[in-house]
Amino acid sequence: MRYFDAHAHYLSKQFNKDRHQLLLDIHRSGVEYIVDSVGVMDMEKGLQLVQKYDFVYLCIGDYGSWEASPGESVEAEIERYITKMVGLCESNKKIVALGEMGLDMRRGQTMQSLENDYSIYWFKRLLEAAREVKLPVVIHSGDACQPVFDILYKADMPDYGHGKGIIHCYLGTPKMAMDYIQMGYLISISGIVTHKSARGKNLVEVVKTVPLKHMVIETDCPYLTPEPFRSKRNDSGYLKYVINEIAKLKNISPEEVAKTTLSNAKALYRIK
Repeated sequence: MRYFDAHAHYLSKQFNKDRHQLLLDIHRSGVEYIVDSVGVMDMEKGLQLVQKYDFVYLCIGDYGSWEASPGESVEAEIERYITKMVGLCESNKKIVALGEMGLDMRRGQTMQSLENDYSIYWFKRLLEAAREVKLPVVIHSGDACQPVFDILYKADMPDYGHGKGIIHCYLGTPKMAMDYIQMGYLISISGIVTHKSARGKNLVEVVKTVPLKHMVIETDCPYLTPEPFRSKRNDSGYLKYVINEIAKLKNISPEEVAKTTLSNAKALYRIK
């Protein structure tokens, strides 16, 4: 089987000791493509990574708060980074998406606090940048499923052939997943689908509900390792466990899951 890891973080320091050999090994094992996601502070490092490996592509951007630097407003600093991102996208074909962008409320944030710390401003500005460079978006919605959905609904992002983007590490309800599909997004399934937690059980219901043609798979490595390896560092070699779980839940072959999700991700990211 051949796999497509739609979202990973191989610049994480957890891969510092064996990154090169690991990437070579997982590519030989059947991982055909990887989209690695880096924040705005690591864009150059991300480009160095994808230039080294033909099968690795890049997604740039992030989520979170901003603070003003000495002598510069938050808005001016954000615009400086947006200008840099747009320039990199226009000159580097291996950048295939912007993100992961969105909102995070896992630490008790409120919509007011996300307004105050520029998280919402940054999210909306990245959506505008994605429209400018004509790239799909990778969406983060940590404990902020409804606010993120509402912003994306109003943004009405364009579709460049096979979806407007992916809802990374999807954790919303089955109904919201179908609403996202109606809006033109793909649902990204992670190793959480194998977990015995409440989130894992919810994701099982999402997988049962969402048609395979609207689904991609991801590791989010080094995080979210599937069972029975949950205590270990995740990498793209563990994708087969996600594929096997999806196949079991949908009563289809793992080969069909791998083939369809690979095709979906290639089309979304416009990889020939």
